[in-house]
Amino acid sequence: MRAWGFLTNHAHVLIQIVGNPCSTVREIALSTGITERATHAVLKDLRESGIVIAQRNGRNNTYRVDPVALTTHPRWGASDMEIPKPLIEATLRGLERVASAGAAQRDDRPRPA
Repeated sequence: MRAWGFLTNHAHVLIQIVGNPCSTVREIALSTGITERATHAVLKDLRESGIVIAQRNGRNNTYRVDPVALTTHPRWGASDMEIPKPLIEATLRGLERVASAGAAQRDDRPRPA
């Protein structure tokens, strides 16, 4: 049986960014199972649409998701079919939970002295 899933590469990258905003492109690629080249392309799409904001932090980027841009993005699917508002709201709540869990994990890490 062929492997497939409901979430797009864009959704996987968003989930990784929300959970770990300091992820490198390589870390995003490894965690999502896509190539670094595909990760760069997805990040470019998300930045150009205003959904992801990248801030330079030394040699790396820190990413954040703009929930308003995500909510108002006109293309939630491959067709022009309207996506039900409750589904969009559930997606945002789920991303908030991922962000909270990621922040809690970062807070629990031992800090260098």
